[in-house]
Amino acid sequence: MSLDFEEPYFEVLTGPDCDEAKALHAYWLQHRLSEGGAEAILPKRDDISLPDLVALGCADRAFIMEPFGEDDWQYRLLGSEIVRYYGRDVTGIPFRQHMLECEAEIAIRISNEAAQTRKPVFLKMRFISGDHSGMIETMSLPILARDETTIWLFGATFFPESE
Repeated sequence: MSLDFEEPYFEVLTGPDCDEAKALHAYWLQHRLSEGGAEAILPKRDDISLPDLVALGCADRAFIMEPFGEDDWQYRLLGSEIVRYYGRDVTGIPFRQHMLECEAEIAIRISNEAAQTRKPVFLKMRFISGDHSGMIETMSLPILARDETTIWLFGATFFPESE
């Protein structure tokens, strides 16, 4: 018996690629504030509204992540379409507890970079889970938590239309 495995695929993008991702990035950009030509201030958690995400057509694919402990992250909010594709709800579960170790390390490193640099991260990657497979596009956009000090990440994952 021979097993066929797809080659791993992971690409860091310079910006959003699909139309829905571009619209969500534009939404994030419109909430950034600038003070007299100074560096833009990150959007705040309270700037992100469910009615806006519904209007953009991505409420079910949106997420908000927060740092957990010294060196981990967890989803604070996870859209229903993400839950459906992954086959379970991992809201409130640290990455190191629900991902393979190598996946968790990469996800934590990318999340830390986005939070530390205060710059968005755009990714395209191969996705295989249960009955679902294909290329996905995802983004992590830094926002200020309600304490206006801690950096959280807001974004969405865009799944293939056909499987």
